[in-house]
Amino acid sequence: MKKVFPVLFLFSFYIINSYRVFSDENPEGHIAYLCGLDIDTYRVHTIELETNVEKELTIGTHHGAPVWSPDGKKIAFSSKMEGGLYIVIWDSVTDKYKVLKHQYSWNDTPSWSADSKYISYISCEKGLTDQKAVVYDIEHEKEEFWGGEKIPSVINPVWFPKLDILNAMSATVSQVTYTEGFDINKFFEEGYSIGVLIGVAVFQSAEKMLTTELVLFSKTQATPLPKELMLESARFEELNPQVSPKGSSLVFETNEAGNREIYYLGRRGISNISNHHLADWNPVWSPNGEWVAFESFRHGRRGIYRVFPETARVFPLVVSGDYDAWSPAWSPDSQWICFVANPSGKPQLYLKHIEEDKIIPLTEKSVSVAPCWRPKTK
Repeated sequence: MKKVFPVLFLFSFYIINSYRVFSDENPEGHIAYLCGLDIDTYRVHTIELETNVEKELTIGTHHGAPVWSPDGKKIAFSSKMEGGLYIVIWDSVTDKYKVLKHQYSWNDTPSWSADSKYISYISCEKGLTDQKAVVYDIEHEKEEFWGGEKIPSVINPVWFPKLDILNAMSATVSQVTYTEGFDINKFFEEGYSIGVLIGVAVFQSAEKMLTTELVLFSKTQATPLPKELMLESARFEELNPQVSPKGSSLVFETNEAGNREIYYLGRRGISNISNHHLADWNPVWSPNGEWVAFESFRHGRRGIYRVFPETARVFPLVVSGDYDAWSPAWSPDSQWICFVANPSGKPQLYLKHIEEDKIIPLTEKSVSVAPCWRPKTK
């Protein structure tokens, strides 16, 4: 394993073009990110790595984090416009915007289905305990609330690209308990037809405190992840579920150990894969499904690590005592990450090959955050 040296600050003064002098295997493609003075002025930008050509998406204000469609052709993000916060789709082929039609005035955190035909997001009228999971059919321009009438307030919904792990649940344990009234046959029927989502349910505990747990839902059905597969959900909070690219496993955050840890749920059950007394969070799957990148304070400052889920072996990616690094985004070939770091005081984007020590500056602006690497165009 190569040692990662705290060298990021040495490169921070170079201009964007400088990345070519450091690597014979330059990263390719486009990266979308947020740029501005602060959260009130953020706009989505894209940069082509081969040419350094940039584009700013100018519709509305207060842009949210950009998300590329799996086919690599579109970007979804939230944008503040007259009347509320809307989900916007930018088509990179036609350079046109599509503002989705919403029932409620606040909409955020878009997530694409694997076939790029649907977008899920959160829509609300009243606040945190009234956030509804919504799916938008792009072709038919139709917005639908998912999960049925009994689904609690939900945040951060993401799609299952396939239903492998759900099919394996019954084989993992001898008996699986679902919510009363949950129709498992209807759930899979809808799942194979349109898809299945997992999100974070927000509800009040018996002690009148807000708490969370992971919930599965389709168009009309919803249930917490079966208790036979999970930790004691009444005691712990779960957040930030991320499904593997093949749909065969799941990672998420939990405070089971008294601080944030990353757990892995696969065919052989559940396990702690970050396993450290300091906080670990923000798991991100590599596109090839082999690694999970995450953030941790385990060496003092916030740094980025990668873990092999099957063995829970952790390797440092970007670690320094002089600056913080966060928000890893994988390249399509799973060999590079783009991330945010602040060696100069202002968050900027940097690139790093996962097997090399050198770190390459990508931006030098007011503030650059929330990178998202474009998938290969299909």
